[in-house]
Amino acid sequence: MIWPNKAKTAFALGFDMDGETIWLNKTKGLPGGDTYLKGPSIGRYGTKKGALRVLDILEEYGLKSTWFIPANIVARYSDVVEKILDKGHEIGHHGLDHTGEYGHTFEEQKTRIQLCQDIFVKYTGKRALGFRPTGYLLPETERWIYGEGGFVYSSAGISGEACGWYEVEGQPTSAVNIPCRDEQMDDYVQTVFHSWPAVLVGLPRIARYDNALDNWIHETEGMVRFGNSGSSAFHPQIAGTPGRAMVFDRFCRYLAGNPDVWCASCLEIAEYYKGVMEGKKHVH
Repeated sequence: MIWPNKAKTAFALGFDMDGETIWLNKTKGLPGGDTYLKGPSIGRYGTKKGALRVLDILEEYGLKSTWFIPANIVARYSDVVEKILDKGHEIGHHGLDHTGEYGHTFEEQKTRIQLCQDIFVKYTGKRALGFRPTGYLLPETERWIYGEGGFVYSSAGISGEACGWYEVEGQPTSAVNIPCRDEQMDDYVQTVFHSWPAVLVGLPRIARYDNALDNWIHETEGMVRFGNSGSSAFHPQIAGTPGRAMVFDRFCRYLAGNPDVWCASCLEIAEYYKGVMEGKKHVH
């Protein structure tokens, strides 16, 4: 695939703006869990401060991105969502409340996804076209999502190394797969340690920030070398903290200054891929 401006790889800066959802979900059922302050406050920092700092850095380097946001957070922090949209970034589907629960039947899952879309329309004026799920989806549900449901692309966890047609049970759909390898391009995985509730479970220490930056640059260099593509799973509550924001700034400078990398939103990448590859669903 030759990307725009003869770039050798397409890379999407993807952000999961989860707010306090993950932390509240973690403390459910714990004795006194509803009184925990540190976790939820980290999530709220991401929506109130971190997201704005990330947006400023993106604007400085002229980079567009995709923000995957649970629908409840879209409603709760609609002012931040409006700022994201005003800067020309894309908003993607990221479940309702990050519980990982979509329901047990096709109808339950479909209803929950449509409920999220209704919230998107109310607060952003349009439906999401990209999907980054937070839990298990039935094959029947996925076929609906990437068909009748109108989603253009998926950007999920362990999902390959290069763009291609998203497959359900081995059969290609009309949607594009934009890989997001959590262990390689997730700032939580590489730079966060929180003792209680445990994040991440079993992780002995956080990485040096310079190590994480080197990892992300090496992964991007690998995309260029081997013709791959993909997206990150950065989090404003992490990438927007002062020290990590300096690392994120340097990564953005690298992306903006590398002519071999087409840095665009997930939707832009998906639409370009579809334009080139339409009618070639057997090609990977």
